[in-house]
Amino acid sequence: MQRYFASLLDAEHVQLTKDDEHHLLHVMRMKKDDEIEVVADDKLYLCKIKSANPLDIYIVNEIKSDVELPVNVTLLFALTKGDKIDLVVQKATELGVKNIALIQSERTVVKYDNKDIDKKIQRFQKIMKEASEQSHRLVVPTLLGIYSLKQLPKEAFSDLNYIAYEKEAGDTKAAFADVDKNKSVSILVGPEGGFSEEEVNNLVKQGFIRTSLGKRILRAETAAIYALSVLGYLLEK
Repeated sequence: MQRYFASLLDAEHVQLTKDDEHHLLHVMRMKKDDEIEVVADDKLYLCKIKSANPLDIYIVNEIKSDVELPVNVTLLFALTKGDKIDLVVQKATELGVKNIALIQSERTVVKYDNKDIDKKIQRFQKIMKEASEQSHRLVVPTLLGIYSLKQLPKEAFSDLNYIAYEKEAGDTKAAFADVDKNKSVSILVGPEGGFSEEEVNNLVKQGFIRTSLGKRILRAETAAIYALSVLGYLLEK
């Protein structure tokens, strides 16, 4: 069933964004009496179209749904070239992250101009919304912003903070041994050239734990998706 994020007009009606109204009526070609799922205020509702012109959608009933991870997971991902960030933002959303922050470090090749940042953030937010709808989540992740590695915001830190480091020995299961369902988690990944030793040492001083993602060297986007998959498994098993 088609799912949309919307706002509550009142206790009985919901309102879609203009873009979603267009999608519902002109792409999905829905009409009177068709049913959809709507997420509003982190709750899931079964809704029915009462009228297509003007669009009037009313709530049939609330649907109980338990799809979110038991704790907040934050992905800190270094800026990468091309459309790799689009992929990571999409897959991180599908894998259940609550927050995403994009990071500039010493070896980050990509540099966003101030005039580009707003457009990029809007693009990423759109990708997260669509991925949340596709994966039937109850929330759209928060994009915290784009930050220098030397000036991480307090929102980037969790109860447990990990940095994927290719020089760290050991297997992934052992690296995430402290993960449990009562501690929020942040994982820092990338960039393509890795972090400098100085950067890693500074992060360790701030409470980050150096973490192996296995015996092979992974691309930045692969490392992010793999780490989140392992964390999701450990948190939901």
